[in-house]
Amino acid sequence: MGTYTRTLPVSLDRMYENALDWEHLPHLHDSSFTDIECLDAGGWGWRALVKDPRGRDSLLELRLDRDCRRWITRNIEGPSQGAEIWTHVFVTAPHQLDLVIDFFVPGVEPSAREKVGRAYASAYERLYDEDVAMMTERQRQLDQRVDGPRAQDTLSIPLPDAADLPLSVNLSQREFVLNRSGGQWVVYPAVCPHQMGPLTSELSPEGEVRCPWHGYTFSVHTGECTSGASCRFGRVPDLAVQKEVLTLSW
Repeated sequence: MGTYTRTLPVSLDRMYENALDWEHLPHLHDSSFTDIECLDAGGWGWRALVKDPRGRDSLLELRLDRDCRRWITRNIEGPSQGAEIWTHVFVTAPHQLDLVIDFFVPGVEPSAREKVGRAYASAYERLYDEDVAMMTERQRQLDQRVDGPRAQDTLSIPLPDAADLPLSVNLSQREFVLNRSGGQWVVYPAVCPHQMGPLTSELSPEGEVRCPWHGYTFSVHTGECTSGASCRFGRVPDLAVQKEVLTLSW
């Protein structure tokens, strides 16, 4: 039906991660997907039941071919049954890729092919607009990781006003968030332990913060994932309140 091409400022590793990451679809792409149930997944790709905003169910399969640097997404069952999207990747620099995406849709009349192709290209442009920020932020976080905190590091700041919360702070080259929950001061990582998504949103009344990339939620009091995943927060600094000053230390 048509072809969509695009240059992205990401590495091949980040692009493969994105292709295999079925879990982010209803969270980062909620205008296209409202729910997903993974039936099978691995290094080969994934197969899942998805629901669109109109309540329609589809069975999708993505198969990754690393040798050919491509993946093929097939609609096995659903409104667009038989459609295939072939994505080829060309590495043009260490953190730059060219994508060539071909759309194959059966049963379309010749007079409607151009219109259908434009619709698919528009949909994929929106999807990659939503994906690129996630991939580039994950790369930034990976590039700045440090092996461990320096025990002597401390940070003292004036007691923030409620209007300034949540407040981002940096200690030992790591980003944290200061906030209030349940009448007390809390400090927690600014990035999700799952895939390093941002945890800078407002807290829920229960003291939970949500990652927008995959919908994982965490208790800022215990560090545990409250949405069922096995990951949890790593070590956070000690927090002391002394008169009008907050002090973070290891």
